[in-house]
Amino acid sequence: MFRRRWPEVRAGLIGLAILLGLVEGCPLPPAQYVRPWQAPFVDIVRPVQQTVLTPVRWIPRHLRFSQRWALFQVAERDAHRLEIQGRVLGGPWQPLFRAGDPSHAAYAELLEQERVRGVWDPTDRTMYQYHAFARWLTQRVLDDRPDLQAVRLRFEKIVIDDGTVRGTGVHVYPFGRERGTR
Repeated sequence: MFRRRWPEVRAGLIGLAILLGLVEGCPLPPAQYVRPWQAPFVDIVRPVQQTVLTPVRWIPRHLRFSQRWALFQVAERDAHRLEIQGRVLGGPWQPLFRAGDPSHAAYAELLEQERVRGVWDPTDRTMYQYHAFARWLTQRVLDDRPDLQAVRLRFEKIVIDDGTVRGTGVHVYPFGRERGTR
């Protein structure tokens, strides 16, 4: 009896898996990024999505699979921009490099190539190689620029909104070096 019904059961299970994959994979923005024009749609779809997935929520967690991936990856709205600043003895900090800023492009050729950028481009934390990289880079800047007494690296938190980069004035992950120190 079961063998005769197996094709129908199998078809039903496949259909259910497809339906659940579509529901789970529906790309909804995180709550803090919902734009006003998206709100009516998201306010309806998110509770439906959560209700439908509640009975099967254990499956991705225990079997370690999910439909939560993006076909076309985009940058996070909250990101960071590397700055290198130098200071002559008794003077103010002067920008030498700011990622993506052609008016402050010292070391851009070195820092913006793909292999090197992976060392310093943070997400929610710095890369594990960042401190060794920062020690090397600050020493290199001091070696290249004998007029500088100190060099610092830091990241400005930026917001990318509709393709426009906007600095927030908040700086994180500072690393500094004075001339004559290691």
